[in-house]
Amino acid sequence: MAEEVLKVTRHPNYAVLTLNRPEKRNALNQPLIEAINKALAQFENDREVRALLIRGEGASFCAGIDLKEVDEAEGGHNPTSLESVFGRLERFPVPTIAAIQGAALAGGLELALHCDLRIAGEGARLGMTLGRVGLMVPYDFTRKLIEVCGSANTAWILYTADLIEAARGREMNMVHEVVPDAKLAEVTTALAEKVAGNAPLSLRAMKATVRRCMSETFDAWHDDLLRMAREVRQSEDAKEGVRAFLEKRKPAWKAR
Repeated sequence: MAEEVLKVTRHPNYAVLTLNRPEKRNALNQPLIEAINKALAQFENDREVRALLIRGEGASFCAGIDLKEVDEAEGGHNPTSLESVFGRLERFPVPTIAAIQGAALAGGLELALHCDLRIAGEGARLGMTLGRVGLMVPYDFTRKLIEVCGSANTAWILYTADLIEAARGREMNMVHEVVPDAKLAEVTTALAEKVAGNAPLSLRAMKATVRRCMSETFDAWHDDLLRMAREVRQSEDAKEGVRAFLEKRKPAWKAR
């Protein structure tokens, strides 16, 4: 039987998606990305669903893209499918909630940021660590960081590649609330139930209005940046960075 990489739980008026690769800190491989996309498609037209909760099984929320899969992919990793899925999550017609425990790194942090509401356990660690492995944050993901955290905080998050504690993450607007780790499931379930208890037409109208207000804000020409990002992904440094991470050694950068 194939691994169930995503657990989908349907409650009367909300749904829960649980990333289920705990042995890999819920790293996003292609089957998991496709499973998330399928679940979003399943629920986006379900008029009984008024909220969506996303969580991770085990000790981590999501450690980002599965770098072993990146290392084995020919021609470099292409984030298009991940961007498409996160765009679908951003446009999901009702409020979405991320329950963040442990690691929420790179693509895992972006998964949380593309949710409307984010609650973190006090032991959570957040970061955009792609600079450590020679990869590039896609344009849409940088836009989301700026939208949520502001340009000054985004610069710190990207340039340092630091792991940021949950309390500091709240100061930087990455999360709305920090709670004891043992209370995270209880608090986020209660929040999903609270949101889902509100008027369904109101929720959909509010979500659509918030997204429309933001839709043109970051609509800048960026073909050159997409080209630059593609060159970074296909560079020798990107291959070296990923392999150094997997081999647990310091990368030898060559700027090519």
